[in-house]
Amino acid sequence: MATKSVTATISTKGDMYYVVVSYYEKPKGAEKEKRIQKWVKTDLTVSGHNKRKIEAKRIAVLEEWREKLKYRDADILFSDFMLDWLKATRITISNETYYSYKSTVENVICPYFRELGIKLCDLKAEHIQAFYSWKMNNPAKCVSANTIYHYHANIHKALAYAYKNERIKCNPADLVELPKKEKHIANYYGLDECKAIIEYAKDSPIEVVVYLAAWFGLRRGEIIGLKWEAIDFQSKTLSVIGTMSAWGEHGPTLEATHYKATAKNSKSLRTFPMSDAAVEYLRKLKEQQESLRQHRPNYNHAWDGFVCVKPNGDLISLEYVTKAFPKMTERAGMKRLKLHELRHTNVSLLLNSGMNYKDLADWAGHSDVGTTMNIYAHLAVENKKRMTNALSQMLG
Repeated sequence: MATKSVTATISTKGDMYYVVVSYYEKPKGAEKEKRIQKWVKTDLTVSGHNKRKIEAKRIAVLEEWREKLKYRDADILFSDFMLDWLKATRITISNETYYSYKSTVENVICPYFRELGIKLCDLKAEHIQAFYSWKMNNPAKCVSANTIYHYHANIHKALAYAYKNERIKCNPADLVELPKKEKHIANYYGLDECKAIIEYAKDSPIEVVVYLAAWFGLRRGEIIGLKWEAIDFQSKTLSVIGTMSAWGEHGPTLEATHYKATAKNSKSLRTFPMSDAAVEYLRKLKEQQESLRQHRPNYNHAWDGFVCVKPNGDLISLEYVTKAFPKMTERAGMKRLKLHELRHTNVSLLLNSGMNYKDLADWAGHSDVGTTMNIYAHLAVENKKRMTNALSQMLG
C-alpha cells in the first residue's frame, strides 16, 4: 500500500486538541486510492492556551506518521516480497540469471521463510543467519559455503531493493556473517592425458566439442554457440562472437536453447590463431556438414551455420555434453573430469609452457588477470618448486 502524501491538521473535540493525519493509499486488491484519516489525541487542552504547543505537536505527529507510512507496506511476508522482487528485477538481468534466481528464490528461500511467517518489516540479521546455518547443517541435505554465497546474493539484492524504495529502514543482510568461502582448485589433465582423451574422443558424438575445448580452452556455451562465420580459414583464425544458452522456465532444456550474440564478459569476445591441424580438421568437418545438408533426407536446418551439430542437423545440446564428457573419461579409464575442466587443462598446459598471466587471461577470456591468478595459483606454486629444484641441481 504505497502512500501518496501525508498532511496533519489541528482540530478539537470539546476542550481537547487533536492532530488529524490524512493520507491516501491503495488497499491491496483495490483499483483506486482511498483517503484515510487518523485522529491522534493529545494531552493539550484548548482552555490551557496551548496554541504554540499544539503547533509543535502537529509537526512532531506529522513527522512520526511520515516515517510510519514510509514502511507501511513492509507488512508483507518476506517470502512474498522475495517473489515481488523477482518480478521487478527480471527486466534488469539476463534470462540465465533470472531463471537461476527464480530457482533459488522459489525452491529454497521462500519455503523456509514462509513457514516461519516472518514479515519484511520484522526480518532481522539473526533470521538470515539462522537460515544459512540450517542449510549448512541440515543432515538431510547440507550445502557448501559457496552455495550460501549464492543464497546471500539473492537475499542481499532483494533487501537492497527494499531499502532503496524505502520499504525498510536498513538492510539486515549487511549485518550477516558469512562462512569462509571455499577456494576452488581447478582439476585438469597433464599433457599425455590430454592427448589421450583427444584420441579417445575421435569418432564419438562429441568429438568436435572435445577438440575445441582442448585446443582453445573454450567454455561450454562458447563451443556449442560457435558459428562457421566466426572461423576464417584464409587468415587461420577462430573467433568467439556469441554463446549458446539453455536456461528457461523449467531450467536448462533443449526447448529453451537459444543463441546470444554476446559473451560472459567483454573480454570473452576474442580471437584465436588456428594451427594447421585445427584448420584441416574444421575444414573437413564443414565439408561433411554441407554434404549432409544437401543429400540427407529430413535434415534439421534449424541449426544451419553452427559448428557443433549432429549428422542429422540437430544441435549437440549443452546438457548432453555436460553428461557425456565425464562418462567418456571413465570409459577411457582416465581420471573423471567435467568438460569445463578440459578448459582448465588447456590453460594449465599454456601456463606450464611459460605463458604469462596477462596473455593467459586474454586467451581464457577472463575479465581480469586477478581471476586467472586466483584460479591457477596452485600451478604457480608447482612451477616455483620445479624452478627451485632445477636451480638446486645447477648449483649443487
